[in-house]
Amino acid sequence: MSTVATRHLQDHSSPKIDYDEDKSKSYFLDQEASVISLNVRQGDLVKQGQIMCTILSPSLMTSSFELKELRNRYKAIQNNAAKDEILYKDGIISYRDYQASALEASSLMSRITTLESQFKSAGVRANANGTMNVIAQKSGIITDAPLAVAQKITPYQPYFRISDPSAMVAMINISPSLVSSVSKGDTVLSKDARPIGTLLSVSPSINSLTNSSIAMAKIRDTKLTAGTTIPVLISTSKSTVSMMIPTQALMQFGGKTICFIRNSTGFSAQELLITATSKEGVLVRQKGIDTNTKVAISGLVVLKGAMSGLGFE
Repeated sequence: MSTVATRHLQDHSSPKIDYDEDKSKSYFLDQEASVISLNVRQGDLVKQGQIMCTILSPSLMTSSFELKELRNRYKAIQNNAAKDEILYKDGIISYRDYQASALEASSLMSRITTLESQFKSAGVRANANGTMNVIAQKSGIITDAPLAVAQKITPYQPYFRISDPSAMVAMINISPSLVSSVSKGDTVLSKDARPIGTLLSVSPSINSLTNSSIAMAKIRDTKLTAGTTIPVLISTSKSTVSMMIPTQALMQFGGKTICFIRNSTGFSAQELLITATSKEGVLVRQKGIDTNTKVAISGLVVLKGAMSGLGFE
């Protein structure tokens, strides 16, 4: 027999403060490139449209020349397609001839759109001398940038990131015993009980590797710096007491999770209203289960066999 364990809200892990990725802009290239001039570094503030650095990429430059040529060809083909449409409507040319120019124009536009999307995602603009400028697509603070001129840029890895300096978050590990005690909107406090943010979300599941749940908090304290870690507390309006039913006390019956609770005449079966799970057991918060409750952890098969008259279907 075991006494049900109880947990109280307490200190959480020291989360790392970082900028909100949803409000950041990261830059990627799908081609190799080298940095040939660097105008900004990590920690600098930039404005939208500002040139952050200049890079050299033969593959990107080839794509730039191709894009320029395709645009010129598209203008000519588009004019021809418009003329062929008039000729077709006048009965001078066949529908097949009209479709040929229209399909060619459509094919060119498809390729143009692909290349334009490539340059937009890379955030680059071609120069006449074969180099390319990397343009700030939003205003903010540089949180990732090349370290020096001549640095190689690896394809598909972020080489620049612009973040909103006022949007910082912290990912807080919540122990299984406290998951049901915290919720979205709860206040995040510093170690000295000073409000520094608010919970944006709380994962209901437990990570098996860390044996904890993840809560994301929006940090409003402007004195905190991205990259630092601080101990935090969470102020919650919920009852901070949850009951842990150990794994060895649990059974499945009729699709329900139950345990056997000690009473004055023996044991009675109790369906559990589970709020969270962990390797140690399940967390519940319900009437009839408190710190004085005792549950059976052995002889469960015998107790289950005597359940026919207890009303569980």
